[in-house]
Amino acid sequence: MMERTQAAVTIAGSVGKSTTSRMLESILAAADAVTHDAPQILVVLSEGPNEQGQPWRDNLQSLTSRGVAVLSADDASVAESRLDGAITFGLASTAHFRVNAIHATLNGTSFLLHHDGVTYPVALSILGEYQATNAAASIAAAYARGVDIRTAIAALERITLAGRWTMETLPGPSGTVIINDAVSATMHSMSAALKTLALVTPAGRRSVAVLGELTAPETSSREDHDRIGRLVVRLNVKKLVVVGESARHIHNAAGLEGSWDGESVLVGSRDEAYALLRDDLRSGDVVLVKSTARAGLGHLGDRLGSVAS
Repeated sequence: MMERTQAAVTIAGSVGKSTTSRMLESILAAADAVTHDAPQILVVLSEGPNEQGQPWRDNLQSLTSRGVAVLSADDASVAESRLDGAITFGLASTAHFRVNAIHATLNGTSFLLHHDGVTYPVALSILGEYQATNAAASIAAAYARGVDIRTAIAALERITLAGRWTMETLPGPSGTVIINDAVSATMHSMSAALKTLALVTPAGRRSVAVLGELTAPETSSREDHDRIGRLVVRLNVKKLVVVGESARHIHNAAGLEGSWDGESVLVGSRDEAYALLRDDLRSGDVVLVKSTARAGLGHLGDRLGSVAS
């Protein structure tokens, strides 16, 4: 699936399309960039393990001589498709827009961006370590449209929300923090969200993951849910609440990991999850709510936080 902005830009990849699109549109609006007669730009983010053969490859080959490809330097399958004149971004030392020194907390994400021998500090209010590469992608695409890098960074630093139910932080009950990220859930995006939960939970506070079903191919659905359950254990998330029978294998996989000192609970509905969490959450807990939009856990995140469902 592709994400199209209103400025002749197509964004493809397995995670981060909507956020990168919002970032880029904010930059272009702030820069008052001209949209008519602009070159077509194709931005390709990382490709997840279940998203091989996406149609961006056809789009890449069909770019006109005036088109610009902006490609992830961190994903081998994307980097191998590099065209002459492509602009690259990412953590790799070869990237034209290189990111390092990423620091993620509950207050946002900061990093250093390096381009053409110049280093730019960036401080985003948006939560998530992976937002650094999304930001680099949007800056690179804006640069291809002639926008000054510092102007692009300033626009990004004014964004306070990546999107509804997209790593949206809310004050929860009893001094908890709710991270509502229940707008979509591929294995790639759920893995990234869980890693963010582990990274931003301060020492001495409890991490809680409330997870619903994944969007996964039928041939690998059980395996993908199992992998998420094992990842919860590897990240030492302290409490796991799995919502719905379709996500049962996340709960089963976590429970089979004998080295884990956390707890996993399977409930049938978001109302049951709310009742459980209402009684169990304690001051300082950091709670990630993650699922597909169809599973409806975004409403649970709202209910736990301060937004009316």
